[in-house]
Amino acid sequence: MRDVSWILLALLAALTSAATNLALKRALAHGGVVASTVWYRFVGGLLLGAIVLAMGARPHATPAYWRTVAEVLPPECVGVLCMVRAFREGELSEVQPIFGLLPLFVMAGGAVILREVPTPTAAFGVAVLAAGIYTVGLTAGGSILAPVRALARKSSSWYAVASTACFSITSVLHKIGIAEVGPLPWGTTLGVGSALSLAVLLPLAGRRRAGPVAVDAGRWTRLVLLAGLFFALQQVGLQLALRMQDAAYVVSISSTSVIFVSVLAVLVLGERQAAAHRIAGSVLVSAGAALIALGG
Repeated sequence: MRDVSWILLALLAALTSAATNLALKRALAHGGVVASTVWYRFVGGLLLGAIVLAMGARPHATPAYWRTVAEVLPPECVGVLCMVRAFREGELSEVQPIFGLLPLFVMAGGAVILREVPTPTAAFGVAVLAAGIYTVGLTAGGSILAPVRALARKSSSWYAVASTACFSITSVLHKIGIAEVGPLPWGTTLGVGSALSLAVLLPLAGRRRAGPVAVDAGRWTRLVLLAGLFFALQQVGLQLALRMQDAAYVVSISSTSVIFVSVLAVLVLGERQAAAHRIAGSVLVSAGAALIALGG
């Protein structure tokens, strides 16, 4: 019988990734980019570290591990910064579709670096899923090429492209890190390491453009803790799934987080003006995910 546990773990990563983004977006309104980004990652890393200690795991840090850490942290930090700037400065309908390119980038990187060549069925599924993610972000009455045209006039779209490129690199490097120390210790490294790195880099960037001062410290703290908790759960699902299956397949399934965000926007926030595009995109994403499951 085919083992589908990696699909369930990737879906857990998708759901908790959507929850992380929603909590972080609300936290940004109360505490600014610098503190919110650093602390939610640090909280998530500490929670993962507690799980590792509770399990009694004592991973051995090999030279290959430290080399991979040095390789993964720069694109991880740049990717997070660009992602936050993209969603903060741009329209969701113009930014979100660009992230649909991530599964395609990871599939190409996995084939070249990890020699993870997808089956024809799964490769087609990745393409269908990416098209679905692109469709979800479109607006009613707008051009299907609007996100592409935005590249010529909005920096937020280029931030999204840069973030997608960075995360496609880190997704491949995660496989190497997991092979060295295991999925949860690697997730801990990613959370704490990126938080500490960003704590050094973000204040330097903030000298040019300071973020807003916290207006509700209590609410900001609760939202950051919530984002950190969801980030830890997202890493559990993502890293465990990456240990079991090819990076392109896992990233494709976890990218269905877009669907969870869209459903919440329609049902909870009442954003029904683009419901038709979201339904069509959801159908494509579901079909792509099914093809990946069958072909992978």
